[in-house]
Amino acid sequence: MNTRRDIQWAFLYFIITILLGFSLRIAYLTNTFFDFRYVTHSHSHIGLLGWVYTILTSLICQYFLKEKDRKEYLKIFIFSQISILGMLFTFPFGGYFLYSIIFSSLFIIGSYWFSIFFIKRSKKFIHVRYSLFKSVEPIKEFPLSLRFVRWGIFFLVISSLGIWLLPLIIIKTGKNSDWYNSAIYFFLHFQYNGWFLSVLLGLLVGEIEHKSMLISQKLYSAYYCFIIGTIGSVTLSWVGIFDNPLLYIIGNISSFLLLISVYQLYTIYIKLEKPAFLIRIFLFLWCLKTILMFLGSFPWISKIILFNRDFIISYLHFTFLGVIGSGIIYFLKNNLHIRFSQWSISLYATAFVGTELLITYKGFALLNNLLVPDNYFILLVLFSGLFLIAVGTWCYKVFKKKYPTP
Repeated sequence: MNTRRDIQWAFLYFIITILLGFSLRIAYLTNTFFDFRYVTHSHSHIGLLGWVYTILTSLICQYFLKEKDRKEYLKIFIFSQISILGMLFTFPFGGYFLYSIIFSSLFIIGSYWFSIFFIKRSKKFIHVRYSLFKSVEPIKEFPLSLRFVRWGIFFLVISSLGIWLLPLIIIKTGKNSDWYNSAIYFFLHFQYNGWFLSVLLGLLVGEIEHKSMLISQKLYSAYYCFIIGTIGSVTLSWVGIFDNPLLYIIGNISSFLLLISVYQLYTIYIKLEKPAFLIRIFLFLWCLKTILMFLGSFPWISKIILFNRDFIISYLHFTFLGVIGSGIIYFLKNNLHIRFSQWSISLYATAFVGTELLITYKGFALLNNLLVPDNYFILLVLFSGLFLIAVGTWCYKVFKKKYPTP
């Protein structure tokens, strides 16, 4: 399926997300005409539901569906874009209020529509794998890559439960209560660690399947460890709220399973051929993120992290701009052959490392009563400006009339 136009829409949301983030950094230095909280809501919603959702759905449709499915998909796509644009033009002016909530709800309904459509249209394939007796047998079933993606669809749907519960929680316990925050963290966990990562790993496993028809037990082990670990590690979002020993134990085991999954996928992938630089970065950042999750499963560490706003922002940006961002750019280059220049990728990496170091340092500084430099916010704005240049260059490439299509 040719999804070029859909990817152009995704990059439009990406540059808008970067512009909104840049304006939030500028707000620390100047008097602004906008409400900081409202623009923050816009920034997060357009980033998650505009940029990442649109690009991931486009990639999996291009990879797993056929051109004949385009007509029905187009209806879903238009419905989703109307809801995203509705959020873009309502959140900055009122935050969470009637109209933004309507468009957010429409988006969730659209995601259900897409989920049903994709599950019905994705097909079975014949491939070769090991049986329990280590003999090789041809078998007709969903390839492991598609299993990863289907679990990603499941995580996408289940994450919305956290949003649907919010009105009831607000009525019962009030806004910003422990239960309210738990529902938000539930949504974010199954978006970041579930839906986003499952799809990217599905595309990665798709490469492995393409290069080797023999699917080993080790790859299936990585799959099961990832799924079980992702479901169980939702408890790490709640440990700082409820402080129950059982949550720490489940989180510890689950994050350890995720570490096993990282290691197994990496060792399998590098045996096939020398991995490209971007996929090495993706795997390295995913490994580092999983180690951070594992450390967060210990009580004395989680209590420091979960109540430090800068650490939370740093972790979310690390996942979104680092892990997810590098994975998406790699698969766009690999699957759609979009030629992102090396200097723009280096610029993006510089902006990522610079902002991460600054935000993380501020978290440590506030924790240990250290000095925060007077020019801290100026540096943050400068590094954020590099994001703007890099992503602006990518948008030019994507919107350029002539670039190879699949």
